[in-house]
Order: sequence, then structure tokens, then C-alpha cells
Amino acid sequence: MAKSRTRGSSKGFAFSRTPPPPGESRKWEDWELPCYITSFLTVIILGVGLNAKPDLTIETWAHQRALERLELESAQPVESD
Repeated sequence: MAKSRTRGSSKGFAFSRTPPPPGESRKWEDWELPCYITSFLTVIILGVGLNAKPDLTIETWAHQRALERLELESAQPVESD
């Protein structure tokens, strides 16, 4: 029993496209170069931008405040009885 296809036969090629002749490379579509450039730049911008962002976590803020308080306490003269 043979299968029936509702669309045209692809003859085993992906996306129904025949491969280029031997020795020739595939021609790029119009959308490929802008897509690849945009993807590459997005990865670079996010990689640099996310690594360069300031540390705004509550733990870092609390640590800095604690260091400031310790500095103030050590700068004050110690009162002894």
C-alpha cells in the first residue's frame, strides 16, 4: 500500500530543494546575511553588556554598609573606664 502525499513530492531533499551541482556552493537567500549579522551582534552586545552591569544585589549593598559601619567604629576613640 503506497502512501499518498497531499503536497508535491520532495524526492528526499530537504525543503524540496535540489542540492547544487558538485563544486558549487549554495547561494544565500536575501534574509540570511542580515539575520546572521543581527544574531552575532546581539550575542556580543548581551555578552559585554550583561558582564559590565553594576552589581545591585541587596547582599552587596548590605556588605558595603557593614564595612562603612566598621570603618566608623574603628575611627572613633575607644572610651575606657
